[in-house]
Amino acid sequence: MRSLCLLVTLLAMPFVASAAHADSIQITLTQTSQIGAAGTTITFDATLTNLSPGTIFLNGDSATTSLPFLTVGDNPFLSNAPLSLAPGASSGPFALFNVFIAPGIPKGTFGSNNFSILGGTTSGDFSTVGSSQFSVIVSPVPEPGTIGLLVTGALGLGIWSRLRRRPVS
Repeated sequence: MRSLCLLVTLLAMPFVASAAHADSIQITLTQTSQIGAAGTTITFDATLTNLSPGTIFLNGDSATTSLPFLTVGDNPFLSNAPLSLAPGASSGPFALFNVFIAPGIPKGTFGSNNFSILGGTTSGDFSTVGSSQFSVIVSPVPEPGTIGLLVTGALGLGIWSRLRRRPVS
């Protein structure tokens, strides 16, 4: 009987340990989808809220993206996030992370991206304490030749309109 209790306890340990850290921090992104052009960087802002009954230390982060052409930068998190959040406390909104959209990426919507905050009840914990999904919408970038044609056409229409209004003598 004693060995059965020990076995049940050992099997239940991973579930109890992971439940203690899951979603301790709520990450509320100001915008869950952002639009950017290839070759540019977009920044996601967020508010962090501690949902747990104890202080949570924010010790690191991790990110996954749906494409290798999207690169997540965590400098905003490292610069702006507090080291810890007291029970029920919030911080933000502030720049949480940025995403570089590589040149040459095709236009479209790229979801299934995730930003996670790592931490726990001590400054040495690196469990996932909160995460948030985000999408990147890549817009087409007009080529320089197209921009030149548009400007030339607009100038031409302006000159034509001006000449048309002049009285003929």
